[in-house]
Amino acid sequence: MSDVAPEAARELNVRSQDPLCASASLSYLDDELTPTRHFFIRNHFAIPRLDPSSWALSVWGEVERPFMLRYEDLKGLPSKEVVCLLECAGNSRSTMQPPAEGVPWDHGAVGTARWRGVPVAAVLEQASLRPNATNVLFEGADFGKERTAPGVLAPTEGTYAMSLPLEKALHPDSMLAYEMNGESLPAEHGYPVRLLVPGWYGMASVKWLVNIRVLNQPFRGFHENDYYVFVAEGESDTPIGQRVTTIRVKSLITWPGRGGLIPTGTHRIRGVAWSGQGAISQVEVSTDNGRRWHQAALQEPQSPYAWQRWEYQWEVRKPGFYLIRARATDAKGNTQPLQAPWNFRGYAVNSTHTVPVTVRPGD
Repeated sequence: MSDVAPEAARELNVRSQDPLCASASLSYLDDELTPTRHFFIRNHFAIPRLDPSSWALSVWGEVERPFMLRYEDLKGLPSKEVVCLLECAGNSRSTMQPPAEGVPWDHGAVGTARWRGVPVAAVLEQASLRPNATNVLFEGADFGKERTAPGVLAPTEGTYAMSLPLEKALHPDSMLAYEMNGESLPAEHGYPVRLLVPGWYGMASVKWLVNIRVLNQPFRGFHENDYYVFVAEGESDTPIGQRVTTIRVKSLITWPGRGGLIPTGTHRIRGVAWSGQGAISQVEVSTDNGRRWHQAALQEPQSPYAWQRWEYQWEVRKPGFYLIRARATDAKGNTQPLQAPWNFRGYAVNSTHTVPVTVRPGD
């Protein structure tokens, strides 16, 4: 049984008890910022209990000045805030057909929060990178054996660790975050310090961070090279070069909900849209199962990494059964597909969201 406090998932939909994985209801994703209590939880192992008074971050490897960074020293460095969306790489996995391996996420493994922390670049500057530095490894304190299929454990134990190319690690918005929505990180979200990697799926944003190691070659760890990789039908389990990274363009309908019963009249269909490759340029809505598409009104995002809210005024006069669809297009011209390409672990599912509703005669 997971050792996380039960109240952490009280308002979420639990998808796995051990390790604890819990998603938000779509109605919770209707605001610009997701309250922490409604923010999805994705754990790989039991939550480590870390004391900030004894916590320290090791910074070493291909650097001239390796050092240990204490919690209060980190908080004393110049900080910044970033409004940033995090989406689990397996979000919407349960919609993939045939079913994919992994936690059966619905659409709620996504959220947007306000994060405060110190840029990774500022910490690496103190350590002074050597010229041969190419990658930066981030390691959490969580430890165990990963379940690679129902009931099947990975062959070896290990900590959760992911690396970034040096250019991504040095991006000014890649940060060591210690606050979420104006408060210290909760235990289930990485207390006392986690990595935040804007624009990449959430598996890159390592929680319970205790180790930063600068490398002179790519990292070959289990989660990075064997787990979070795209595996198509007929491929081996470790296709080199197909690591999961940048968030794909996506939109979700937050109202009405699936199976909703609404009267004839005018309704405000609404939702959120995002992409790791730039701003959303348009969201289109269909109320006749994709035969016709209509432009939705799109709000400006709070930051380049936040989702954008959208809405469409739908006037429906005829009672009946309807399928509402939404699809987004980002600034680089990427558009949600009707059906995302199948892959063995169901990563990066960005299929057009479809919501069936029933319209009854109005009063």
